[in-house]
Amino acid sequence: MEKFFVRHKLSLDDLTYLSDTDSRNIIRKNTLSEEDIVEIETYERRFLGQITEIKPNSVEIHIVEDLGPRESEYTPDITIIQSLSNESKFNYFIEKSVEIGIERIIPIESKYSLCKRSKAVRNYGYWNKLVRDATEQSRNIFPTIIEKPIKISQLTEQNLVPNSIRICLATTEVENPKNLRDYLSSCNISKPVYIAIGPEKGWDYSDIDIFKNLGFSFVKLNGNILRTESTSLVIGSIIKYLKGEL
Repeated sequence: MEKFFVRHKLSLDDLTYLSDTDSRNIIRKNTLSEEDIVEIETYERRFLGQITEIKPNSVEIHIVEDLGPRESEYTPDITIIQSLSNESKFNYFIEKSVEIGIERIIPIESKYSLCKRSKAVRNYGYWNKLVRDATEQSRNIFPTIIEKPIKISQLTEQNLVPNSIRICLATTEVENPKNLRDYLSSCNISKPVYIAIGPEKGWDYSDIDIFKNLGFSFVKLNGNILRTESTSLVIGSIIKYLKGEL
């Protein structure tokens, strides 16, 4: 039985559509027909679905049976906690994060963010469109999860997986930050990783206190000074490489 992934929540008797890529593959291969049964998986649950309609550009699925929770809970491998920047830069960051395979993004308003959470919330629908478009282009199996923006004070243990690697880029805000390469060489890189990246002006001392209380280690990069959106992508790519995913 063929299996497909749907990025949004589903319930019994729902109608949904497969992704554009999956739909095109079904149509091109011509291996499935209307009324065939397929397995549908979301981030949380598994279902049986019946193909109800195959159109030139889409495949409609009727959810006919709930198979229960996923066998293993989906845990994002790499999460970037990114301070909000101006619209064009943040949109670029989202697109490129999806392309390299970052599994989750938590946008935050920190002390020196260039965009307020209240304004960023209005862009949330467009961000999800960017994720969908970039996912189709890069053919990710699990589309990037982008959370609604929060204030840094709302970041708690509930946002984080226990026993995970937590790093915060802080070049000048703390004394003696560890070199990223040296720090990662001492870590079990198979664990989920959280990467916190601040705005161009850096973190405020109150931001640093929040990360300290959440058990983050503070690291720095050698070499050229990078813009905030570039830094996220560089560190994310390094960790993807160390995990054997690039």
